[in-house]
Amino acid sequence: MGIDVEAKLVHVPVEAGSEQSNLLKENGKMNHGSGITEPIKFGSHGTEEPKKEEVSRTPVSNVPKDAVEDWPEPKQIHSFYLVKFRRFEDPKLKAKIELAERELQKKNQARSQIIEKLKAKRAERSKVIEQRKSLSAENKEFWSTIDEKRKEMEPLQQALGQLRGGRDAGRERGPIVCSSEQELNSLIKSLQYRIQHESIPLNEEKQILRDIKQLEGTREAVKEKAAARAQIHESLGEKESIQNQVKLMSVGLDGVRKGQQEVKAKLKQIDDQIDAISKQINLLDEELKEVVEKRDKTYEHIQELRKQREEGNSSFYQNSNVLHKVKQLADQKDVEALKELSVTEVDKFMSLWCGKKPFRDDYERRLLQSLDIRQLSRDGRMRNPDEKPLVLPEVPTVSRAEVPARANAKPVKEDHVSVEAAPVQKEQKEKSSKQPNDSHVKNTKRTEKKDVVIDEEEEIYGLEKIPKDISSKKNEVDEATLKEMKKEEEIAKNRQAMERKKKLAEKAAAKAAKKAQLEAEKKLKEIISLILYNSTISMWFISLLTFRLAVDLSSYFQLLSGT
Repeated sequence: MGIDVEAKLVHVPVEAGSEQSNLLKENGKMNHGSGITEPIKFGSHGTEEPKKEEVSRTPVSNVPKDAVEDWPEPKQIHSFYLVKFRRFEDPKLKAKIELAERELQKKNQARSQIIEKLKAKRAERSKVIEQRKSLSAENKEFWSTIDEKRKEMEPLQQALGQLRGGRDAGRERGPIVCSSEQELNSLIKSLQYRIQHESIPLNEEKQILRDIKQLEGTREAVKEKAAARAQIHESLGEKESIQNQVKLMSVGLDGVRKGQQEVKAKLKQIDDQIDAISKQINLLDEELKEVVEKRDKTYEHIQELRKQREEGNSSFYQNSNVLHKVKQLADQKDVEALKELSVTEVDKFMSLWCGKKPFRDDYERRLLQSLDIRQLSRDGRMRNPDEKPLVLPEVPTVSRAEVPARANAKPVKEDHVSVEAAPVQKEQKEKSSKQPNDSHVKNTKRTEKKDVVIDEEEEIYGLEKIPKDISSKKNEVDEATLKEMKKEEEIAKNRQAMERKKKLAEKAAAKAAKKAQLEAEKKLKEIISLILYNSTISMWFISLLTFRLAVDLSSYFQLLSGT
């Protein structure tokens, strides 16, 4: 790369006396167009000065006032040449980055879809919760109406309890409280009749007398009860009317309870629906977490690949910094600093070029695309029409599933081409041995003898300098493609073999697990049968001992009775 720097020189203005002296000819005579006819004596230039009037009379129309304005000197340009590193895009790395970016895009789409589903489910749950709130408010209203009706029914039920006919026991084994005084008198009379007219034992008679005494003691309670009944009749009416009121209230209460049961059923359905939606939301949250984790890992992988790409172009960025510094120095017109920087950079480049082969390969790889765009060959000359481009189009990526099918489709063609490629390689070696030992030719031959490997995502470059070797180069490329195809076939076969081994191992493991389970069940059955057998034996032994003990006891009691 060339840098041009303009340098302005200091110009000195020319005086009028010097301009007039330039008009003299070599023989010492004045120019005829000047108008001066007096001769000039040699050696008299410094003695007598010309008069101002005579000088002013000389015509100066053809003489320029300032020579710098009419005849400017050309600008001085300093040229410096620096090495330029171009940016290189590794096809493999580029394909990996594109694939990772597509995966990241898919993960983002999946994440957005899950977020939309979550929003929809949460909105649905909020709607259902609003419905539940309205139903719960309705249920509370039902409870309030039920409580009111119960409070209304309580005095009526108490009144019915007081108005019930028959006897009411105050407490267990206590005196019987009759419903009326008439009933009490009739009960006492019946007991007295038993004492007077029936033949009963003395104890029973005493008991009847005690009962009569207790009944007489309950007379005040019976009077109070009768008064309460009369008061109830006056306030609430007869017993039948109270019962009718209670029945009507119970019918209304039953209707309220039915409505409450319907509301409860709806609440249960809504609760089940809320639980189901909550479970779906939890599942979506877990799925979202997994997708976010995968997306973060993919993004980290992309960052690593980009970092790797930037590290591969570190020389380009360093060269960009150097060129920026050069432009700054050129703007400042610091020629010495530019010269020093140019020399140091060129020396540095040449030391790397001569000392490291990977550096040379990397620099050539970076230049290939630029040469190909300008229709140039590898050595910088114009490309012939029959020459291939330096950078061939990328080989389309072949998926792993398509590799075995392609390998099975073309087995014969591979063998045929590999057989034809062998003599072509021999001819190429003979031609290369006959060529002169020129340094440039050696470098080109080294590049030609390199193995050209076609990868799935790699650009293919490297062309022949001589058009006669086109067929040999084609055969080399074909052989390389065949090698790559064979390699892909082997990889696919190995993968299939590994999958088969994995399936067989899984089947064997499942079979072994089933067998172990059957053996465990068999052992468990044997243990259970052994326990049952031992229990039966122990029971039989216990029964035998009890029988023997019973026999011994019977014999012992017989002996005791005999004695």
